[in-house]
Amino acid sequence: MGFFGKKAKNNKELPSASSIADKKLSLFITIVGKGQAQAITRLFERDGSSAQFIQRGEGTASKEIYGILGVEDNDKDIIFSFIAQEKIPDIKTELNAFFLANKKNRGIGFSIPLSSIIGLRVYQFLANTVEDR
Repeated sequence: MGFFGKKAKNNKELPSASSIADKKLSLFITIVGKGQAQAITRLFERDGSSAQFIQRGEGTASKEIYGILGVEDNDKDIIFSFIAQEKIPDIKTELNAFFLANKKNRGIGFSIPLSSIIGLRVYQFLANTVEDR
């Protein structure tokens, strides 16, 4: 018999594989202008993201292209957020509203579904379902 469904040493039932499969995760990547990451992380936290990472980045377009587009700064914030796949439509709607709210709010967001994660506790942390045992 596999790991899932067995009783733990403290006689608590471990989650079944089917209950875990119901809560699929995605990695949502958002790229915005420098200084906008905090607003994005708050948006994702409201929708249940348990872990987010912010990385600084730099745009790759030439100075001529930035001049044509009217962009003065090419510094970017890249936000990596783990979120339940069922929340992705809500996140897209809120992110779209954020980008439309102000001309300075420019960016892009996309999700990558996660097909597997090694370790039950890692999954529970990323899915924001850790229970005290």
